[in-house]
Amino acid sequence: MDEPRRPSSLHGTSHPGKIPGATRKGTETRARIIKGALEALENGGMEALTTRKIAASAGVRLATLHYYFDNKESLLLAVLEDLIADMAEAYQADIPASHDPQERIETVIRSMWRYVQRTRNKQLAQTELTLYALRTQGADWLAARQYNAYIDFYSKLIFDGMGEISEDKKQIGTAVARFMLIGIDGLILQNFALHNDGDTNEGVETLIIATQDLVRRLQAEARLAAG
Repeated sequence: MDEPRRPSSLHGTSHPGKIPGATRKGTETRARIIKGALEALENGGMEALTTRKIAASAGVRLATLHYYFDNKESLLLAVLEDLIADMAEAYQADIPASHDPQERIETVIRSMWRYVQRTRNKQLAQTELTLYALRTQGADWLAARQYNAYIDFYSKLIFDGMGEISEDKKQIGTAVARFMLIGIDGLILQNFALHNDGDTNEGVETLIIATQDLVRRLQAEARLAAG
């Protein structure tokens, strides 16, 4: 594929690359390419993410792959969006409704860790994606896009279903999401490296308590500021 460059138009969360006119075949082909790229990334890291291996995994010709994605970054962005969509679907089925932010934080973190445990290869793929973006000149925007997407995703979960989200709640949600991601990223690396579930489970419990304390403090500060 061509040298790294940011897709010219991302249109919010719309898919990058060339999108054929809403045909079923085109949609299925594009999905196969994304799946092939994700499988290559999960099984062999960035070194395995070559156009030939992706095309072979997807069962398409190289020319077809280049038609849908004219550079590696546009394909990786599509892979990232697919990862987030998979995570969102898993959480939706796992997180019961609650109007208490404290309960939601506990539920979200526990759900998050269950998802991590059953998707080890996906977690490694996301780490590979981050490192690639940070190391590749002109691709650092992809790492920022990745983390901003995760922060936005988790921040919305905290106050989801609680009516209109005020500006204060948005700020609290963003701060709490950043904090949770710091903890989860550390737990993932520790667990995968040391294979010590006991220490990791203790870490999950500590993260829940610390995050609940944080949201209580931020809510108290917001009430004081509002008078």
